[in-house]
Amino acid sequence: MPAATKLDSRSPSPTPAPPIADTPGPRAQGLINVFNQASKATLDKCSSKNFASCFPTAAQYSPGVLDNLRGQIVDQLDRTWKTNFDDILERRNVVKLLNSLDQCIEDAKLRKKRAEASANGGPVEAPMPPHTLTPSEIHLAHLMPFLEQQATEMNTRLVETQQANTELLSTVTAQRAEIETLVRGLGNVIQDLEVSAQTMAQDDVQDLSKEIRDLETGMRT
Repeated sequence: MPAATKLDSRSPSPTPAPPIADTPGPRAQGLINVFNQASKATLDKCSSKNFASCFPTAAQYSPGVLDNLRGQIVDQLDRTWKTNFDDILERRNVVKLLNSLDQCIEDAKLRKKRAEASANGGPVEAPMPPHTLTPSEIHLAHLMPFLEQQATEMNTRLVETQQANTELLSTVTAQRAEIETLVRGLGNVIQDLEVSAQTMAQDDVQDLSKEIRDLETGMRT
């Protein structure tokens, strides 16, 4: 048998790797779902009731205008967050990387299943020689642990960000209410001072008038 034939039998041509889908797979869609749930839960905290408690005066006299303003703010935040998130997904090529991770995991599960079948008396599948793997398969095999770790960390950060946003919104709401209380108290103090100043001015005028009358009476006497 010619040497070339022996070499071909030992080293088959690498099987072309299946194309990686551009649409989100299970892990990419899971990441998108976590982001959507986190942003929705955060924006839901900015309800009409919570927003009105920050601006009681406007809520009392112009509730429709205040609720319209709240809706605009919530819509703007929602659009901005989604735009930034989509930009990160595109710049970091997150969807394709996570789809590649899904593909590697499915391939590993299939190999494990075949190996277990071989161990149970099934047909023995010869291991694929490493040199027959495509560069993308080797690259993804090395990247898979890193991608799994990054996906876990990103999910954890999204949850932590959601909690931090919720706490921040509660803090801002409480501070707004405290500021409104202080402003109302300051208005009452100013009103009291104005009333006191008017009273004192009237007393001074009355005292001065009395002194003038007494002086005129003394001069006539």
